Amino acid sequence: MKKINLLVNFGTLKYGGGQNVALNFISSLLDLKNLDETINYHFVIVRNSQIHKFFLENNMKNYFFVPSNPLLRILFEFLFGRYIIRKYAIDIIYSYFGIGLYPKNIPQVTGSADSNLYYPDIKFWSQYSGLKLFAKKIIDRYRIWGLKRSAGIIFENEALELQCHNLFNIKETKFIKPSIFVDKNKFIDFNLKYGFKNGVKYGLFLCGWQLNKNIMKIPEIAKKLKSEKIKFEFILTAPDNNSKIHNEFLNKIKKYEVEGMVHIVGQVKKEELSSLYNQIDLVFLLSKLESFSNNIIEAWKFKKILLVSSEPWAKSICRDGALYVNRESSSDILKKIKTICNDEIFKNKILDNAEKILQSYPTINERTKQELNYIKEIYEKN
Repeated sequence: MKKINLLVNFGTLKYGGGQNVALNFISSLLDLKNLDETINYHFVIVRNSQIHKFFLENNMKNYFFVPSNPLLRILFEFLFGRYIIRKYAIDIIYSYFGIGLYPKNIPQVTGSADSNLYYPDIKFWSQYSGLKLFAKKIIDRYRIWGLKRSAGIIFENEALELQCHNLFNIKETKFIKPSIFVDKNKFIDFNLKYGFKNGVKYGLFLCGWQLNKNIMKIPEIAKKLKSEKIKFEFILTAPDNNSKIHNEFLNKIKKYEVEGMVHIVGQVKKEELSSLYNQIDLVFLLSKLESFSNNIIEAWKFKKILLVSSEPWAKSICRDGALYVNRESSSDILKKIKTICNDEIFKNKILDNAEKILQSYPTINERTKQELNYIKEIYEKN
């Protein structure tokens, strides 16, 4: 049987959770000695990314660079795509997230994680205006065009997959669950600046200055907790960068007089994650929209209660393994926090449910096999 020449496109991945997912995929190929001998692998990566560093550390070959700037990357793909396809005799492309502007005659499987595309009624870019808002809308239209151009699309969320069918009449899709979080790094203790206090509950917002995560609700929730004399503090992993949102957040903390209840700790190293999770009590995921979030699997793995937005995307993933809240109501969030703090039986029931759901998720190697099987399926159809 002829070997398939697969181009794995990591060109859109420069930072963030997408890189971690991609690193899992590459690690799996190494762990299983390329996993599938019917495939020759070629890779597109961004210079100086974590993926590039991994390739260097593991002496991996068969890769080339694309520009990190999105517009330059698209121009590079358009101008040199045919040359790359011919040079490596590429049969099929797997673009991990988003699409590459390579010749249409080569089938391309894409991963989709842009949840806002599937809920157009939600004003996802409401914090933008003028040229920035116009640019965001153009990018979204390009992504929708890319979905329609794809030979197959991989989703990590069944609700988004259904929306894709309904909105865009795209039928060739595949739902593949994310792999279970596995940390192979050495462990480093996470230390809070003023230390963790006995008798205090801690809630974690593992995110940056992203309004979609509803971080601006934190000071208001903290004020209500303080008024009821509940010993509770928040940890937010956003950077101390004096950005517009950062300063607005600090002003709200002062307004509600809860400075001592909110800790802005900056980005947490992967090696510190286990220590951090082991020292907190609740994980907050109050997003309006998500495709998937590693926070979910990590909360379940470390047996922490997940307080999540009562939204279709969340219910599709979490089912009865999380506690749902009205993300717009600080009173409802307060009520749910008090329930978790005071009702051990109810808390353990949710944790038991989460453990059962977690068992249905694939290992990294199992997920990689599912991805490769789908790629081969699409190749055979085309």
